[in-house]
Amino acid sequence: MQWHSVAEFFNMGGYAFYVWGSFGVTALVIAAEIWQVRAQRHHLLRNLFSDHESQADSTPDSS
Repeated sequence: MQWHSVAEFFNMGGYAFYVWGSFGVTALVIAAEIWQVRAQRHHLLRNLFSDHESQADSTPDSS
């Protein structure tokens, strides 16, 4: 397909709502996935750090 103007490109031959909507939903899902993975990583690291500190506090000194 060949477009003769920018308006024709953005109109996508009458399928603009479907095409640009698909791009928008895909971008939104990718952003949500990145946010979820970062939140899980942060939560996991916080739990590991607190577990490590609690183990270090409960271990008797060897001095």
